[in-house]
Amino acid sequence: MMSPLKVLLSIISLFAVLGFIAIIYPDDGIHIGDTTLRYPKLTEIFVKQSAGDSLSDSTQGDPEEAIREMMEATKRKEFAAFSDSLKFYEDFFEKGRTRFDLPNNDATWFDRFFLHLELASLDSNVVHVVHYGDSQLEEDRISATIREDLQDEFGGAGPGMMPAIMTVPSMTTSHAGVGALSRYILFGPKDDEAEHTRYGPLAQFAKLEGEASITIQRRKERKKQFSHVGGYSTIRLLTNKNARLKVRLNVNQTVVDTVGQEEDGSPKEKRSTKVVDAGEPVIDTYNKLKVFTWKLKDTTSIAKMYLSGNAEVYAISADGAYGVAVDNVAMRGSSGTIFHRIDSELLAESYKAMNVKLIIMEYGGNLVPSINSGNIEWTKKIITRQIQAIQKANPDADILFIGPADMARQKDGQWQTYSGLAMTIKALREVALENGAAYWDMHRVMGGNGAMIKWVNKDPALGFTDHIHFTRRGAAYMGDLFCSALRMHYDYFKFRDRHNISDEKLKELHQWSAENKPAPKPVAKPKPTAKQAVKPAKPSSNKAVKANSAAKAAPANRKADSKDLNKGAKKK
Repeated sequence: MMSPLKVLLSIISLFAVLGFIAIIYPDDGIHIGDTTLRYPKLTEIFVKQSAGDSLSDSTQGDPEEAIREMMEATKRKEFAAFSDSLKFYEDFFEKGRTRFDLPNNDATWFDRFFLHLELASLDSNVVHVVHYGDSQLEEDRISATIREDLQDEFGGAGPGMMPAIMTVPSMTTSHAGVGALSRYILFGPKDDEAEHTRYGPLAQFAKLEGEASITIQRRKERKKQFSHVGGYSTIRLLTNKNARLKVRLNVNQTVVDTVGQEEDGSPKEKRSTKVVDAGEPVIDTYNKLKVFTWKLKDTTSIAKMYLSGNAEVYAISADGAYGVAVDNVAMRGSSGTIFHRIDSELLAESYKAMNVKLIIMEYGGNLVPSINSGNIEWTKKIITRQIQAIQKANPDADILFIGPADMARQKDGQWQTYSGLAMTIKALREVALENGAAYWDMHRVMGGNGAMIKWVNKDPALGFTDHIHFTRRGAAYMGDLFCSALRMHYDYFKFRDRHNISDEKLKELHQWSAENKPAPKPVAKPKPTAKQAVKPAKPSSNKAVKANSAAKAAPANRKADSKDLNKGAKKK
């Protein structure tokens, strides 16, 4: 048995040998083939590890501080990821040619409208968008494109609200009102006006004194181009409260009959269409309005309404079971200065009954030829009055004003943009924004002054030879540009929703982006060539680079039609 002294000496001897090996052992180790043998140095064994490198020491720090640092690091990473996406959207909102001008530059202005659209399918409601305008909208132009795009995204069907009597045919829906009906409008000659102000949501009505019928049907030739305009399942009739009226609705429905067996034994079916009675409507009565509603079991693309009695017919509507509807309300020759003359209570009840959440006012073209510095303030006041009249009737709806497109007239044998156009656009934009409405500048979207001349000269043409109106192809293209701009805002809405970016978080993101904005890189000055060194360069021109035309290529599926409008029409 070894004594304690021998054990101690053995341990000391062992450490001495190990220490000697550590001293003489090569720093880069001993290489044997592909293997390297390493041995720790004395400094690695005896020098105390620093606190910064010690895992045990790091665990002794403030845990709350560690958590805060971790959260800050996560936040920086998250904000950096969001920053690029936000910059993409906000660059468009600030600089894009097809952008909307929004009150207080609030890019979230459309949020309320989008929320209504998303809830429509969940609540089995139809959200109406009323598109008012001048003759640029006749034949359902522009509105039809917007309708198709929105219904494709949010669901819905049908052409929306229509008058009982249509004097200008729609390119999407065949309409016929015959019988004891008289038409009264607020946007035409004085002789066409009624002795009262009960015009309803379309600024017109038909007076029924006897019997009449109204038929609506999707145009088969437009089925592929506008697939959602047919297949409606909700029909409504809007009349005055005191109407003494009998009404019946017939619809075409597809019937499937079994007519034998196929070779494999399965039933052989034959499809046919027959006319059926839609049954009794549900009637809702307001202070000044009565609404008849038919909810159909199946969809239809043909409906015929039989009326008998005495009534003021404000509108008929053909919609889907849920989703969105876009109402085309074209007013030839109008500047949109008639809304304050419509019975406000009746208008409010109509908007409420039809669940109107967005109102588009597309006017200004008929103001341009006569606008000048002497009447510009009056123009601003009268347009302000119209916006406020609609806001009073429907405070829950958003209002979007679309200004005039580029317009040209001949002067000294040359087509030139109207001199009063810029003044009109400036006034309309100011009025819209001051009253909480958004503004969309068609003139800017087209490419500015001279754009209509280019659109007319396109092949196929996007503008008529009057240099005021769009062709069907041009109107469809303008509608596509509008929808693309609106979709940018919807994508922005969905982006913030997916990432739970609240208004407060959005402010933080903007602040973070401003604080972490990279400094601009210095631009290296090019070295002068030998030729430049001898001859000084000419001063650069101050002329701005011309903008490209907005109409480089019209959509292939939008075919122009020679029957769009009478060529040379002067009145919008």
